[in-house]
Amino acid sequence: MYPSASPNSESEDDDTILIPSVTSQEGKMYLAVTDTAIDDVDSQKIMDAVREAVDGQNAKILLGVDKKPNNLKGASQLVRGMLMFGDSDALSDDWLENGKTKGYVGEGWIAVGVMLPESPDGQVEVFVDPGRNVRETETGSKDKILDAGTKHFEAGDYTAGISAVAISTTENLRAPLDKKIAMGIVFGVLLLIVAVLVFVGLRQKRRKDVQAAAKKRLKQAEGWEASIQKDLNALRRTPTTAVDTQASNRSTRTLKEIQVQRELALAENGAVGADVQDAIVEGNISEKQARQLEGQAEHLGLLRRAVELARSLTGTAGNSVKSWNQIIEQHRGGLQLLVQLIDHDGAAGLQVVPQIRTAIVTHTDALDQMHERAKAKPGLQAAAQLLEDLWVLRDELDSLIDLALSQAEAAQIKVDAKLEEQLFAFLPREGAKPNDPISVLRVFAPVGGQK
Repeated sequence: MYPSASPNSESEDDDTILIPSVTSQEGKMYLAVTDTAIDDVDSQKIMDAVREAVDGQNAKILLGVDKKPNNLKGASQLVRGMLMFGDSDALSDDWLENGKTKGYVGEGWIAVGVMLPESPDGQVEVFVDPGRNVRETETGSKDKILDAGTKHFEAGDYTAGISAVAISTTENLRAPLDKKIAMGIVFGVLLLIVAVLVFVGLRQKRRKDVQAAAKKRLKQAEGWEASIQKDLNALRRTPTTAVDTQASNRSTRTLKEIQVQRELALAENGAVGADVQDAIVEGNISEKQARQLEGQAEHLGLLRRAVELARSLTGTAGNSVKSWNQIIEQHRGGLQLLVQLIDHDGAAGLQVVPQIRTAIVTHTDALDQMHERAKAKPGLQAAAQLLEDLWVLRDELDSLIDLALSQAEAAQIKVDAKLEEQLFAFLPREGAKPNDPISVLRVFAPVGGQK
């Protein structure tokens, strides 16, 4: 049995003593070996042997090794010397005031001293000084540390003995987790919990949003499908008037195209694919299928409106005057909007203003004449020509509107937002509007026949 020293046996030594500096450090393990003992131990083997054990320990371990002869009175004084004069932070901050009563080793540290004998047959002395918050894992654990390297020391294997002492220190003494580290772990866990909750919440929200969007698509799809069937039934009830295929003006070719597309739509029965119909029945329609169905519904709705217009404009029924009046009044409305535009501050200087003033006069006269022609209930050919004349007049109006808006923007004239919106609605690029017959007919104008 190798004796262990006690702090009570320490005495002051006025002679010069050499304190080992830390020669190896890895993680929480600090190894300090004096020059006199350096040849008797393999520092790297010690560090390799204790690395895993030390990683599982909360406390930092300062292990000093010296060899007699020296001016130290045992391993306990070696430890005290390392604490007082060494290059580690193991000494408690308040050692001067409280060292004698509470100990000199700071919280979270364990100081171990190993004093090797001068000769191989001598005794190895081990001393362990735990920090204030370091506790034995069970009663008597500290003694196990003192005895841990006995068999290796007796065999002269100091490296293995010191390694055994260090490993036993990690097994028999425990320090609580550093407050900062503990708080960091707590906050980390809390952040992880929050992140998980946020993720789960977002996932649930997304799932609900997806489900809501799917329900909305399904409801819209059912509405579009019903609209398609309604428009198909209307197309069946509204035959188009036969158009002379020899005529070459735009209006006649557009009326012919409307007739062709009506027949095609009826032959295809709306062309709603079986996959789309199945998706509606199953309540699982995709965005792509919904867009496809919406496009079909919009096209068929415009085709129905175009067929009704063609039937009205070329027929002899009393409601034909109503359709002609709608075209004419739409045109008059455009002229009135141009009047409002050129009345804006600064608009009088636009280059297009003289053209607009001229058009207001000439178009008004032309519209009056066309109104009289419409009241006479023209036949098919006369109706087609009247439509062509109105369409040409509308092209001129649209060109003036487009030019006026461009010049007003270039001149930085602030146009009333509502007026600007109404003017833009006349332009071909804005698409068809049910209350604007010419814009509907444009959709079906053959290539090369639409301006």
